[in-house]
Amino acid sequence: MPPAPGRGTSSSSSPLGEFLAAWLGAPDEARQARVRERLDHIDAAVDEAWPDGRPIRSGFWAELARCVPQGVDDGGLAAALGRIHAADLYLAYACRLGDDAALSRFEREHVAGLGSAVARVDASAAFVDEIKQRIRTKLLVADGDGVPKIAHYTGQGELGTWVRVVAVREALSSVRVDRRLALVSDEQLIAIEASATGPELGALREQYREQFAEAFRDSLGELTPAQRNLLRLHYLHGLSIDELGSLLDIHRSSAARRIVKTRQDLLARTRRTLQARLEMGRQDFDQLMGLIASRLDLSIERFLAERDGTASAAAP
Repeated sequence: MPPAPGRGTSSSSSPLGEFLAAWLGAPDEARQARVRERLDHIDAAVDEAWPDGRPIRSGFWAELARCVPQGVDDGGLAAALGRIHAADLYLAYACRLGDDAALSRFEREHVAGLGSAVARVDASAAFVDEIKQRIRTKLLVADGDGVPKIAHYTGQGELGTWVRVVAVREALSSVRVDRRLALVSDEQLIAIEASATGPELGALREQYREQFAEAFRDSLGELTPAQRNLLRLHYLHGLSIDELGSLLDIHRSSAARRIVKTRQDLLARTRRTLQARLEMGRQDFDQLMGLIASRLDLSIERFLAERDGTASAAAP
């Protein structure tokens, strides 16, 4: 679609034009200049990541606009773009579109090395191979008429960390007798997830663990009852998108959009709450939010279980 009135005269064929055509705001010329500078840096970073040529040439700038966190306005847009892991987002986008070169790279860089993280749950070769295959299917194969779940990655944090956390969550889920009850204690869970996030991010998470827990509970409580029930049905009771659509009498794509929108709302509320309460540098805060975003699904499940009285504690 064409850019909205007041967005300047940038050609829609340029990165800035394509981005602004998808961005819901209307930045003035000075802010457009700052956004253009950020997009140029992103363009260069993607080129550097793919020295032999990008596998996908179209649609990325609209994808980038989609992945800007909710709550960012025109004034904060350039800074928000600077915090996105653009080369990782580009790889995820190309995988989502089924590009063979991107899929091969994703396998080599992000699936092949999952063994060390998964092994903290079960080190048997058969189990590790099973979880790897589940991750390939879960993230890269479209569910019915939906899109591959790698579309949930929005560049807020490193792609490798995000994939490892998804794999650990899948491994933990597979060894539960009851989906609502973890077979490991919080201390064991922290140790297991450290293998996914790495020691530096693990230490950052531990430092602000209580503040995150309070902010996440508050943000969860601010959701509407319908939103919380939707998350509960999906994460605690394990209803698929198709089952949710049937239960709510809506199309499966509408059910999927509601899940995505509710997740985004919850993450945006948590970010705003933590930003107001924490006194920490921008880099540390961005790292913390990247970690929170990368394991949002697990946090939702554990905090909802806590609210329902089926788990004793939760960790960011």
